[in-house]
Amino acid sequence: MKICIHRGTDCIGGCVTQLATETTRILIDFGEQLPEAPKKPLTVDALDEIDAVFFTHYHGDHIGLLEELPPHIPVYLGETASEIYRHHAARLHLHGADRLRSLRALEPVQVGDMTILPIPADHSAYDAFMYLVTAGGKSVLHTGDFRLHGFRGKATWKLLAKYAPQVDLLICEGTKIQGARGHSEWEVQQDLKQVIAQHKYVFILCSSTNIDRLASIYHVVPQGRYFLCDAYQKDILQSVEAQAFSPWYRFPKALTPGENLKLRERGFVMAVRANRDFAKWMEQFPDSVLVYSMWPGYLDGRAPTIEAFVRHHAESGRMIHLHASGHAPGEDLLELCKRVSPKLGVLPIHTQWPQAFPNGICLKDGETLTI
Repeated sequence: MKICIHRGTDCIGGCVTQLATETTRILIDFGEQLPEAPKKPLTVDALDEIDAVFFTHYHGDHIGLLEELPPHIPVYLGETASEIYRHHAARLHLHGADRLRSLRALEPVQVGDMTILPIPADHSAYDAFMYLVTAGGKSVLHTGDFRLHGFRGKATWKLLAKYAPQVDLLICEGTKIQGARGHSEWEVQQDLKQVIAQHKYVFILCSSTNIDRLASIYHVVPQGRYFLCDAYQKDILQSVEAQAFSPWYRFPKALTPGENLKLRERGFVMAVRANRDFAKWMEQFPDSVLVYSMWPGYLDGRAPTIEAFVRHHAESGRMIHLHASGHAPGEDLLELCKRVSPKLGVLPIHTQWPQAFPNGICLKDGETLTI
């Protein structure tokens, strides 16, 4: 098997990984670069001859170049993740979402002489996957983006022990290889619970596709208070609910604002996005509190729309930052490398610090590794 990282050996986001045998070529992820990243060209030889593309999840830096893929190439994403992405793509007028073929966890897909097994991964994108790729007696585990400190992270060790007990190569994301441990999703939920108990009107700015965060919010809204969102957000939640096995991902009391709701009397928690419609809602409740539940880097000049949206609450001291990263910190990344213990080593991607991985195989973009 031959492995080539077309982009991602020394940058975060925009990663494209190719795995090939004599007869089969697949890509894992085909994403656009992050807006603030130095632009790096992407060249994939004979792109129209790729046999399939597997997306680890629906974040733009992993799926954002979907519409640039030739239309005859099969493209795969998790079943629920596909539904979420279709809502997102429709709102932003993106193309290609109708091409997505659905994957189910632990149900392998055969492409030529390759077998691709999707293994559930905990990430800030719902229904994310790691991929175990086997061919010709060799096996490669591609982690995609993952973490252990989410609500589903504790299953990671059991899944890997059962389905990837011995691999030849580990392709591991390293976004936070030099990062310390931050808050867990459980800790964020406990802090949210306290904030909601102390304030009658709470707006929470978070990603509309961060389903775990939205579930955290929903389940700590006390009886008698409303959980509010707009119709777009409710459609996404209902897509998750329709295929969820756990009651944790069901939102039967999620409401959209209407004339019959006693908002001022009963109070509410409302999931918002940084746009004019939500800003008008927030103006009606000047004594509200805004919970900023996103990456703090958006507030340092890289996202002017978000900065403008939160400015009033931030300047008045009525903004609280509560967030858990979607990526594993350095100690968890190293523990995963140790437990997987790949025979040939670790190939770091999605990182600015590939040299921080012990037993790392540091390629440059476009170089080929044969195993």
